[in-house]
Amino acid sequence: MKSYNTLISIFFTILLSLGCSDSVGDQLEKDLTISEIKKNLSEMLPESIEIISIEQTDIEGYLEVNLKGIEPLFVSKDGKYLVSGDIFEITDKGLINKSEARKNYLRKTALSKLDKSDFITFQPKKVEHSIFVFTDVDCGYCRQFHRQINDYLDLGIQVNYLAFPRAGVDSDSFNKIASAWCSSQPHEAITELKLGYEIKENICSNNPVEKHFNLGNSLGVSGTPSIITSEGRLIPGYIPPEELIGLLSS
Repeated sequence: MKSYNTLISIFFTILLSLGCSDSVGDQLEKDLTISEIKKNLSEMLPESIEIISIEQTDIEGYLEVNLKGIEPLFVSKDGKYLVSGDIFEITDKGLINKSEARKNYLRKTALSKLDKSDFITFQPKKVEHSIFVFTDVDCGYCRQFHRQINDYLDLGIQVNYLAFPRAGVDSDSFNKIASAWCSSQPHEAITELKLGYEIKENICSNNPVEKHFNLGNSLGVSGTPSIITSEGRLIPGYIPPEELIGLLSS
């Protein structure tokens, strides 16, 4: 996959060209329709980049472009400008990060569409908070997180693991974590792997590891562990139990 910065450069070139047709004068005087923007983008984009949707937003003059494997971008309705990064709304209560709020919503929505059986879930006696953790069995901080799993559970934090082998889908890490998901005792299997032990390789055809890996990339996960709250907020990196419960309660 091309780097994010490379993709941004591509899109700036594309969007600055959107109005360059026989009716460029007309296009500069009116907004393009969503179908026109999508059509022009589709014609100019490399085949490897897929447009999922172009949607209305509550930001006047801008539409949201959702692309497979890339965080949302914003395009002006006249097709002349692309905005990457954060957009803030200035209010009497301070700045509101509109981009992050939208990303949170998309993460929450995407995770809600997964079947509960897709997760390896460690559940406390009483659930106070539920988090989704993209994890890799060969990641040192993921192992540190799992060594404290009972501490998280004691604080009422339910941990729903998703697989994110950082080395990719054609790696030993992928085979290991897929074997945990395919195990008849996945909780014990993933614990063994995170303790540094080996388990029998068993890669079933219906394992969700590649799906999780692709989903993580599309949601902005770049390393492990990456925690996503039930509200869709992304918390990258290892967070000790007491610190995490503070973040979840705030």
